[in-house]
Amino acid sequence: MSTNKTFMFLDDRLQRLLLSLLEKKKVAYRVDKKGEIHYSPAVEELIANELIPSVRTRVFPAWQILSCPKDWIERYREYMKGRKIPFCEESIDGQLCFLLPQHYRPHQWEKI
Repeated sequence: MSTNKTFMFLDDRLQRLLLSLLEKKKVAYRVDKKGEIHYSPAVEELIANELIPSVRTRVFPAWQILSCPKDWIERYREYMKGRKIPFCEESIDGQLCFLLPQHYRPHQWEKI
């Protein structure tokens, strides 16, 4: 299996849920030592458009993904914690991103 797509919820409970969905759908994947799921572009549509969103929706019924440069991650994390903005972290193709409720507007936040 050629794998060049990766994904991981940093929350173990969410990651286990995603892994159970992958097993249930009999999707080809592998998990590396860090726990990251590797899969091929051939199953990307199912994983990225159906399985991952179904887990995200269990966290926040309406959600968005916030990505930022690596050197902004800690500032965003502290900003959200300080303002009690709920979020979950996930890794998409090696990039850390934040899963947020949809009603927050990161582009309108004060300068971080």
